[in-house]
Amino acid sequence: MAYKKTVLIIPPNDAEAVMIQKLAQKLDLSIIESAQLHGSSLDKGHDYVQAVKKGGFTRVIVVEMPGLKAEAKLRKMGVKLDIIDHHHYTGLSRAHDKNNNLLPSSLEQFSAMFKITDAQLTQWGFVPRLVRGIGIQDRGYVWALQAEGYSKKEINDVMRYHDSLIAHLQNPKTEARKDVLAKIAWDRRKTWREFFIISSRANMQLRPRLSRIVVQEIGKPTPMIILEHGRGLIYVQESPYAIYLFEQFGGFTFGSDRNWGYQNEKAKKQVTLRDVKKAIETAHDKMV
Repeated sequence: MAYKKTVLIIPPNDAEAVMIQKLAQKLDLSIIESAQLHGSSLDKGHDYVQAVKKGGFTRVIVVEMPGLKAEAKLRKMGVKLDIIDHHHYTGLSRAHDKNNNLLPSSLEQFSAMFKITDAQLTQWGFVPRLVRGIGIQDRGYVWALQAEGYSKKEINDVMRYHDSLIAHLQNPKTEARKDVLAKIAWDRRKTWREFFIISSRANMQLRPRLSRIVVQEIGKPTPMIILEHGRGLIYVQESPYAIYLFEQFGGFTFGSDRNWGYQNEKAKKQVTLRDVKKAIETAHDKMV
C-alpha cells in the first residue's frame, strides 16, 4: 500500500466531502470518517488523536474539521499534519494561503495534493469534468462553473451529479417538504437595497434550495439575506460585505469570501437582521 501510514479524517456531510472520500478510497487511503454535520471539529465527537495513535499513522490529512487542540496534540506526536480547508471560522482563517490568496476548494486541493489526473479518474470510472465541477461549484457555486466555461447542460449535469452524491444522506419526504417551504419563503421575499430578504420559521435548511431558485429564475449572482429562524441561522450571499460581516460578528464564510453565515446559539451573541443591515450600511459607506 503506497499510503500505508497516511490517514484521511473527513466528515462526508456534503457532495464535495463525499467526492473526496470516493477518491481517497480509490487511492487506498485509510479513512477515519466523522459523523459530524457542518461545523464539525477535530476537537469534538471522537478522540481522533487516539485513533491516529492506535492506527500507527505518521501522516494525517484533515478535511474541513478545524480543531486547534487536537491539531496541536497530533503535531506534538510528530505526525505530519496536512490541513485541507477554504473557509473562515470564528477566530480562525483557513480561506487563504500564506500570500493571502484565496484557496481553491477542498476537492481541488485534495486532487492537487495527490496529483490525480483525468486518466486516473476515467480509469476509476468517474467523468473527470463532473468531478472537477463538484470542486468548482463548492468554491463558487454555479457562477464559478459559468466562469470556468461550463455550458448550461454541463452545469445541469454537475448539479445532478452533486445531488446523486448526497442522496444517501437525505430523506425524500423531508427533501420534498423543503422544496415547498423554500418556494413559499421565496414568494414572500422582500427587497432591501440590492438584497432580497428571505425568511422562514421552519427548522429545516432551505438556503441551498433558495440558491437553486435563483439559478432557475434569475440566472446570475443575486445578493440575498436569508434568515432560517428555526435553525438560528442568518446568511448573506453574493455580496462584497462577507468579510466585513465576518470581522464584525464571527461566524463563517464560504463561496470565495462572498458569502457569510452565523448561527445564533443561546450561549453566543445574538446577531439580528437589524445588526446585519447596520453592518452592511457601514461597510458600504467605507467602500464608497
